[in-house]
Amino acid sequence: MPNYIKDPNNSKKQVPGPQPNNYFDKIVPATGSGDLVKTPNHIYVKKTCTTDIKFFFGTSASHAEQSDFSKYEDFGKLTIGTKLDIHPCAMSASATDAGSVIFIYKGGPDGSGRP
Repeated sequence: MPNYIKDPNNSKKQVPGPQPNNYFDKIVPATGSGDLVKTPNHIYVKKTCTTDIKFFFGTSASHAEQSDFSKYEDFGKLTIGTKLDIHPCAMSASATDAGSVIFIYKGGPDGSGRP
């Protein structure tokens, strides 16, 4: 629900204000460096990967404890157009393939998106 602001044409009326940033869907290219990120609603592959892509599904505490990528799950070489309904909190990929994977966040206060 938008915030209401004073109508610039009539001070006795209100009009819907601007929508907050989380109202809209957002796409974020994955870095592949293993850094923790907010869990996406799903993942889309925009370019076929040449190396294996790995995702981490644990907690931030378990991520901090590890010193290598042994707890990452290997999804292999993902192909263009693949949509994965998974919610990882980190990704490991080569520098070449990192930009091939997109994290998609649905807009809305509850993250469920808009109809």
